[in-house]
Amino acid sequence: MNISSQDTITLLLPFQRYRMRFSHRLLDSLGGVSRFVLRALADGLALEQIAEVTALSHMVLLQQMTFLERHHFVSIARDTDAPVVTLLERGARMVAVEQYLRQGDHRVWLDSFTVDRNAAHLLVTPDPGSLIRIPLGDSRRDARPEVRLPVRRYQYHLFDDVSRLHRLLDQNKLADLIGHFWSGAQELISEEVDYMDCVLAQETMDTQDYYPLRLSAGELLDIADTAAAGKKAALPLLLVPVLEVTLKFGRAEGFPWPVAVPAARTSYLELVTQRSLPHFISDRQADPAAPDVAVVPAAIGTHPPELTDTIVPAGLSVTCTTSRTYARRTIDHRALTRLMHEGADVFLISFNQTARETELAPEAELPCE
Repeated sequence: MNISSQDTITLLLPFQRYRMRFSHRLLDSLGGVSRFVLRALADGLALEQIAEVTALSHMVLLQQMTFLERHHFVSIARDTDAPVVTLLERGARMVAVEQYLRQGDHRVWLDSFTVDRNAAHLLVTPDPGSLIRIPLGDSRRDARPEVRLPVRRYQYHLFDDVSRLHRLLDQNKLADLIGHFWSGAQELISEEVDYMDCVLAQETMDTQDYYPLRLSAGELLDIADTAAAGKKAALPLLLVPVLEVTLKFGRAEGFPWPVAVPAARTSYLELVTQRSLPHFISDRQADPAAPDVAVVPAAIGTHPPELTDTIVPAGLSVTCTTSRTYARRTIDHRALTRLMHEGADVFLISFNQTARETELAPEAELPCE
């Protein structure tokens, strides 16, 4: 796959699709009768009407109300012949939470490209069509100018991703996520988030979902640095194609005068933005066929501006050999996260940036596992 030097490259970031359901620990601890009673009180039913609907005796129902009173869900006025039950603010909040929980499951995506368990990205999109879906096993090596980050070699089990999710969703981030789905309920969420939790369920997929980032070739290389030996990376390596040009000089056959023969000269040209690499050291271990790297396509169509002509003096001959090699680059995770969060069509929560922050959180050294 090749590109012209002016083309936009689509960086494809793989994500795993899940179903997510929110839960409320306090609400879960209440029985079905208690929850029904709270809903009935919220609808304006009196104690006698609730007794008629539930077919509970007055004594049993009053015991249920006393339980709810002890937990500050209702108040009971006993200074009249017939006790009067009033729904308190805490009980009203339980009814509101239950109504929101009835929305059911939500579809979310967790990244499949980070290679450190402490680095996680959660994505939500109202339009799944904004993601690119590629059938599993489809290499899709055609004319599309794209770089597909590889799915991590060792896929996490469901319990692994649940653990990653819980590390990602501290209290503020969980509140942000719930608020994305429960529009207009920010005050309720702030009161109840301490009791909230979420449960993941995996979806069977016959396609791989990708979040596309569209960048120029220069922008892509601007967020990639030369790979540092021994540094633990949280992202797959990028391989950037490099043209290696070697000129070997010799005496021209039949030239009658002595001539000094210069040493062989090797130069390197990066083939994405077509810039020379004066300090490049060829890395013969960079394997574009490796399953855990992403290869950037080379640019074609123009004469490389930094590949200078070589003038061969009289009496010399020159042999030119070329080969393709690759430069290993690491992606700047903070820069990538910033670009991910610029997308207007998705909601993202990242380990190094909250959805509400405009500045990235400092990126601490990731612990080795």
